[in-house]
Amino acid sequence: TSLTILIQRAVVYLDKKLKEDYDNLVKLTKGKPVQGGLSDIQIQFLYMRSFFTEMPVGGETFTAYNYYRKQAQQTWVKESKYMQGMIALSLFRTQDIKTSNDIIASLKQNALHSEEMGMYWKEFNTGGYYWYQAPIESHALLTEAFSEISKDNKITDDLKTWLLKQKQTQNWKTTKATADACYVLLL
Repeated sequence: TSLTILIQRAVVYLDKKLKEDYDNLVKLTKGKPVQGGLSDIQIQFLYMRSFFTEMPVGGETFTAYNYYRKQAQQTWVKESKYMQGMIALSLFRTQDIKTSNDIIASLKQNALHSEEMGMYWKEFNTGGYYWYQAPIESHALLTEAFSEISKDNKITDDLKTWLLKQKQTQNWKTTKATADACYVLLL
């Protein structure tokens, strides 16, 4: 169908952009071993790519993809909770069960638990300036990660409780927040 063709072209385009990022990183190192360079953009790419595992990563992009995937596996602990959730999902969907479970365990360990409020993270009560600090969207992504990776219904229900309490006591401030919250509540 035309939608399938459009998706395939979009993924190929994004694969090329990832390779460009990697090539620029290689140029900056001037012959030294390539290090670092993992940003929110590459993490989002890995997350996006995890939805299309049936489409193999192309030849020239393969080195870049593996490099950024390895960086995510090694440096996830330095990332925001939102990015940790994206990394966990992308690694889980590409068969790195150990690292994705390590991320979930770390997120669980750092979470707060309340019978009334459910399970949540302190920083989600205040939000932040950047898009990846938005509390509802971040919490929704982590709910998706726990639901898909840990498959623990009690934890998933506790995470959903916090989302519903936010709607009850405040509001979901944006349409994206509302869509993300509704998505995980319907999982």
